[in-house]
Amino acid sequence: MHKDDPGVQDLEKTICEYKNTVYGIALTMLINKSDADDVFQEVFLLYYLKQLSFDNEAAKRAWLIRTTIYKCRQQNSSKWNQHIDKTDEFNGDISLETQEDKDVYSAVMELPQKIREAVYLHCFVGLSVNETAKILGVRANTVSMRLNRAKKLLQKRLEGDL
Repeated sequence: MHKDDPGVQDLEKTICEYKNTVYGIALTMLINKSDADDVFQEVFLLYYLKQLSFDNEAAKRAWLIRTTIYKCRQQNSSKWNQHIDKTDEFNGDISLETQEDKDVYSAVMELPQKIREAVYLHCFVGLSVNETAKILGVRANTVSMRLNRAKKLLQKRLEGDL
């Protein structure tokens, strides 16, 4: 890999633009910094090696999100990860501006995984319900139900903290 290589330049630009999205999804799904770091590297290495071309930025973003989710699910389903408790290792490496945002994010991290995935993609990444459903491979109605369930759980949790 050489700095003047157009592939390297594209990779650098893509990492700068999507690092928070990819890392945020990985950390949210894996609740483990070292696993999230691994997935982050795998996603961008795969992007570089495949030398993909996309019709637009939305298609590139969707590919990166889907690939991140796929890699996280692979990581979560490995025999090693099924036998360890990773929740103690989460240290909240997502950079959020206010204490309220940090409290909400912390509460989101305590949600069941399927609900947490939908909330993160919809609320933190900014995907629509339909986009979230497409990326997660479920119906939009399922995403809506997960978001409603999350809202109830988060209200209960956050009201208890006040």
